[in-house]
Amino acid sequence: MTFSRPRSISPVNIGLTLLVLAGALYSASVRADIDALQPDPGFRYETGRWTEVDIALTLNDGNPALLSIYSKGANGMRLLQNAFTDAHGRYVGELQLPAHLDEVVVVVRTADRQDTLDLVVGENVIAYAE
Repeated sequence: MTFSRPRSISPVNIGLTLLVLAGALYSASVRADIDALQPDPGFRYETGRWTEVDIALTLNDGNPALLSIYSKGANGMRLLQNAFTDAHGRYVGELQLPAHLDEVVVVVRTADRQDTLDLVVGENVIAYAE
């Protein structure tokens, strides 16, 4: 003959079961909140973009010019890139710009010239010709 003890549910087991159920409900509600906060499909997280640069200068001496390309903001100007033109005054390259920029400042330096150019960033291109 086998005697079995009636099984009773202890308060500890009840408490653990309630904690597990509460955690599952919390997780489901947090996931719903996160899904509701997703941005619209047109929003992009990119903070920079590659931009083509095509600058043609008129140089009299046949020596390259130094181009210093800056962004202009509330805290002043920040150097983005230095580059040299070829002997004919042409520079073609790519530059990674912060996504919010719509204008850059280009400082041109040669042995007999220093100019500052404010150039508009077009459709992923910065172009200038003299």
